[in-house]
Amino acid sequence: MKRLFYITVLAGFSLGACHSVAQEENQTTQKLVIYSQLNATEFKDALALEKTPQLFDVRTPKEFQAGTITGAKNLNFLDGTFKNAMANLDKNAPVYVFCAAGGRSGKASAALRQEGFTTIIDLKGGYSKWPK
Repeated sequence: MKRLFYITVLAGFSLGACHSVAQEENQTTQKLVIYSQLNATEFKDALALEKTPQLFDVRTPKEFQAGTITGAKNLNFLDGTFKNAMANLDKNAPVYVFCAAGGRSGKASAALRQEGFTTIIDLKGGYSKWPK
């Protein structure tokens, strides 16, 4: 159901965006960016629809080792390597991010948007809201 919703939303935006793409050659085109903060249930459901999710825990390695969402990779937002790590990710595939309570993942999401990622899904409330 959610996948159908995302497809419908993307199709609607795509059709509406076709008109403005061909305006002027020197005008920069803007990509449609989808940013969502989903509660734990919604996040889990959306993640389950992905065949090869880009799922990132942006907490410290110590926090990551204490427990994380299955399949998550640790990209510590605070250690200065996050920006470099973004260069190795697929900007056109959905990126799922979370931290402890939502602050760092919100900042990570903003950085991802700024770097041109098109779909970012942030776990609202962070790992603290994830069912154990």
